[in-house]
Amino acid sequence: MTNLDCDYWFPTPIYRTMVSNYQELNKELLLLIREHKEKNEGIQGSNIQGYHSKSDLQWEPIAKVLCDTMRKIEQAEALTQPCELVELWYNINPPQSHNANHTHPRCDWSGVYYIQTPENSGMLHIDDPRDRAHMTLPKQKPAKDISPMLWRTTHYQPTPGMLLFFPSWLSHSVGINLNTNTGDNADRISMSFNFIQGWFR
Repeated sequence: MTNLDCDYWFPTPIYRTMVSNYQELNKELLLLIREHKEKNEGIQGSNIQGYHSKSDLQWEPIAKVLCDTMRKIEQAEALTQPCELVELWYNINPPQSHNANHTHPRCDWSGVYYIQTPENSGMLHIDDPRDRAHMTLPKQKPAKDISPMLWRTTHYQPTPGMLLFFPSWLSHSVGINLNTNTGDNADRISMSFNFIQGWFR
């Protein structure tokens, strides 16, 4: 028998990095977030019981990190036009809150940056974006025993300083915050963002 080759096409990229000096950045962001929340009501997005700020924040420290990372992704993705940061907001998920499954319409790249992630405060869940693949789920060995290329879902355990980028069309959700502490330290806090590629430059 000749060799049996397998080609994988149309990959779904998720870019991941740990931000350098994130401890100082997160201290600054926490102060900005607490002060902003005291003066501004949240909006309803994908958040279930949590707080979702408006998406018009212009906070230079985190914006620079995001844009610098986007420049690297543009090179990796062979993009011929730069992407612009068009939306930036923060999420506060106290115990028992979560974020429903959603995408980021009318955008090209989205992601999340983690600021405070207490134990058992909810993972980021990502589903197979091939909708037709969900018409049947084959019986397989446990996920830990097979190649990740065969998975139909995956997740990320958040940790402070972790930064993730993914295509805006990728469906994702956030698990319930099951932390048993009380007070602000029990909150899961992150920042989310959207980039759009400039087509007419």
